[in-house]
Amino acid sequence: MKRKYEILMLLLFAVLLGFSCSQTDGDSSGALPERKDIAEEYTWNLNDLYSGLEAWEAEFQSVENSIPELKTYQGKLDHSGDIILECLKKRDELASRIDKLYVYAHLAMDSDTRNPEFQSRANRIASLEVRFHEMVSYIVPELQTIAGKTLERYIENTPGLDMYGHYFHDLNRSRSHILNPDQERLLAMTGDMARTPGRVHEMLTVTDIRFPKVKNEEGKWVELSPGRYYQMLYSEDPDVRRGAFEGMYGTYEKFQNVNAAAFDGMLKADIFYARARNFESTLHASLFSDNIPTDVYDNLIESVHNNLEPLRKYMELRKQVLGVDNLHLYDTSVPIVPEAGEKVPYEEARQKVLEALHPLGEDYLKLAKEGLYGRWIDVYETRGKTNGAYSWGTYDAPHPYILMNYNDTRDNMFTLAHELGHTIHSMLTNKNQPYIYSDYSLFVAEVASTMNEALLLDHLLKTTEDPNIRLALMDQWADNIVGTLYTQVLFAEFEKTIHEKAEAGIPITAETLNETYMAILKSYYGDSLVLDDLYKLTWGRIGHFYRSFYVYVYATSISASTYLSGKILDGNSQAVSDYLDMLKAGGSDYPINLLKNAGVDMSKPDAVNYTLQKFGEIVDEMSRAL
Repeated sequence: MKRKYEILMLLLFAVLLGFSCSQTDGDSSGALPERKDIAEEYTWNLNDLYSGLEAWEAEFQSVENSIPELKTYQGKLDHSGDIILECLKKRDELASRIDKLYVYAHLAMDSDTRNPEFQSRANRIASLEVRFHEMVSYIVPELQTIAGKTLERYIENTPGLDMYGHYFHDLNRSRSHILNPDQERLLAMTGDMARTPGRVHEMLTVTDIRFPKVKNEEGKWVELSPGRYYQMLYSEDPDVRRGAFEGMYGTYEKFQNVNAAAFDGMLKADIFYARARNFESTLHASLFSDNIPTDVYDNLIESVHNNLEPLRKYMELRKQVLGVDNLHLYDTSVPIVPEAGEKVPYEEARQKVLEALHPLGEDYLKLAKEGLYGRWIDVYETRGKTNGAYSWGTYDAPHPYILMNYNDTRDNMFTLAHELGHTIHSMLTNKNQPYIYSDYSLFVAEVASTMNEALLLDHLLKTTEDPNIRLALMDQWADNIVGTLYTQVLFAEFEKTIHEKAEAGIPITAETLNETYMAILKSYYGDSLVLDDLYKLTWGRIGHFYRSFYVYVYATSISASTYLSGKILDGNSQAVSDYLDMLKAGGSDYPINLLKNAGVDMSKPDAVNYTLQKFGEIVDEMSRAL
């Protein structure tokens, strides 16, 4: 099932990738606007899911009443292929309906996390989902007791059961990690508890924390927010950048012990599940579902460490351009040329995104236009709205939805293209696959999003001859590589290191987290910039850490999409076809195989090295241009 915080939520990072910001500075006091102040056309239309709350409640009751029906199959799955097929179809039907209920409730809550009714509805469907998993927890263990030859005979003699071929193959691969039915039921019952650390972090960082007011470029005091923080990092005024940094991280410093307790709870949950299911480590447990060897993760970290010189050279270039003796990390988002910070209104952004996607064909463009103009997107930041950006949908719905916090910057335009890539990926998957394969892996998901960014960059470079704008776009791409490849691998290394410490029994406190993060941060940047001590608290800002060992896919994906986009932009029609076939395939095969079919082998370092080499070349070209 697709679940926020566990599977489908695809937020962009606050650090170096950039949370988006509000449409305006709000009222004269600098407060964020309320949702009612935003024009309807810039809000998502949840009526496409349900006609209203009464319809949602009626469906909730219907699903709740239907869940016990799945009990009738328990103990009977080895009787015939027909019973297996009937059980799996019933399970998938209810799972799809629960997904839809879950998505509606959480989209509403994300639009205003302060609303207690929204919170209550989200909690109710989350609890129902846990009860559903508890009810179906017997299915996998029972299927795994059936002899392989018997199951093959059932598949051969039962029309329709062959649809689950890949599913059965994956179950067979997982036999040593599946427990008996009673133990699986107990694990399923822990679902609500396991989500608690992430919910604590979310409520703390999104709802309860109030950031101070800081001065903007106009000298006005405005309330700091995650969106405005990133906007202020673009400022040419060093006092504004420093003030935003100190306001943001100084606030997190006050809550570091509570934050660390939530983080420790998440680590303990990861270790519990990994050991309960007989995995070698939490990393092994996290990568197993996608059938990705841990060597891929380790090799990625090694490849980046072997290519840190271009990163440091890029920082030195920024230092020279700013004309400062000391470059701070909060200085590294300042545009190298003024054009990098020019305004890109939302209307202009969605038009340029559409123009950029022409290489992917008319069918892709049609879906893109529907998404951009059909109220699938919640555009602007408002008080109480969740941070960041994501694409989130459900199989049994007309379309996915996109959450934005748009603030008229070029970076926001790239975020829009990014999330639209996820959305169309989901549309193509749901159209071409049964529910069981609609939940594609994050390993391929981020290829779909970063592909759109690559095409947008190429379009913008081709449609301007202004050398300063071209330089700004190269800087945009270089900054994206820093944020999406270098920074995410840094995060991935931190995750691996802190999990290993927890698995070794080392107490995880704020001090442990701070020291671990800062040591890794220094190993990446060396002496190329000043790393203020408060940056040790970055771990407390990154919600993605509560989806363990997830962030590395940003790095592998941008490498894969950089490699594949080169083929597509060369006019290779077969490359386009192969790429779209990958989007349509959903989760019907393992992600490494899907990418191989699309033309890139991520079990080898070629795509990562190619991307880092290109980054180095771009930095050299920027140096010559400047």
